Amino acid sequence: MILIFFQNCVSPHQVPYIKELSINPNIEDIFLVVPRYDYKERQNMGWDNKKLISNTAIKLIYKPSKDIVQQLLGTNKNAFYFFSGIRADKDVFEWFKESLNYPVKRYIITEPPFTFNKPLWMHYIRFFLQDYKFVKDIHGVFAIGEDAVKYYKNISKQWKVFPFQYVTEHKERTKGATKGNLKLLFVGNLCTRKNVKIVIEALKGVNNLEFTIVGNGKEKTNLEKLAQKYKIPVSFLGAKDMKEIPSIMQENDVLILPSLHDGWGAVVNEAMDLGLYVIVSNRCGARTMIDKGITGEVFMSNNIKSLRGSIAHCLEIKDDIRRRIKDNIKSFDKFRGKSVAKYFINCIEK
Repeated sequence: MILIFFQNCVSPHQVPYIKELSINPNIEDIFLVVPRYDYKERQNMGWDNKKLISNTAIKLIYKPSKDIVQQLLGTNKNAFYFFSGIRADKDVFEWFKESLNYPVKRYIITEPPFTFNKPLWMHYIRFFLQDYKFVKDIHGVFAIGEDAVKYYKNISKQWKVFPFQYVTEHKERTKGATKGNLKLLFVGNLCTRKNVKIVIEALKGVNNLEFTIVGNGKEKTNLEKLAQKYKIPVSFLGAKDMKEIPSIMQENDVLILPSLHDGWGAVVNEAMDLGLYVIVSNRCGARTMIDKGITGEVFMSNNIKSLRGSIAHCLEIKDDIRRRIKDNIKSFDKFRGKSVAKYFINCIEK
């Protein structure tokens, strides 16, 4: 087989399984076609996506001409083509439309609709008006998260919908369990959508817990004022280079992602990979990885009572959380690149 990925950038959340695919003996070639290496906001966080595919068998094609795209689309009958959505990126959309001129095996890899500022019914209407005509040309959808699976299954019965996920590079844990108070951590952009505000509100009156926030954003000043108002000790570390994040994570027990909407939330992968317990809202796609009560908690989005219940449970099982680190690292193997690559191959062979 030949696998050709048309993606919006060199994604650190997809390269790990693509690298594993590249060493599969049944794969003759893998091409990754992108219009950019990365976005500036990620570069400012210390990401260097060029390095992700160095020393791999992945053949990178950067900003290809139309002729090169046409050559790839005319490769041979053993090629499979994967597009990161339909309209999510203008370059990928152009390549997708060009592919319609060829009798190829065509798939999309996509998150659920962005419902933070537009209700789901509007997305259904937009899809049926603009994109339903493409359904017959798409063999399958690799749908990232339960919400995406439900959405694309509802769109049509003509295509196959495969539950899928993002993957991050595996990091070895180098530190032992923490001691003392339960240590809670947030890593990400301090914006309204991430809803860190609700965490500070939920910690009102909670003892024996330390909360650390890594990241910057428009809401940082408001969050600092809120913490002062409620007299909650919160450590604001600001933005950190991505290389520092694994070390910071290992100094904490629980990662929290309280988002009002997150198509996935790859920071959850990074935390669970290192054995952390996680608390996520039910609006985060990554909730599907959680074994409730064993590896994490899922609370009702924007519901303080529900979140307080999850935090209280973490305080109750603090010793268990620390004792299970090694077991949780081992059990997370099914969500790492090698396992996801095997699942990916099984899907397209169907």
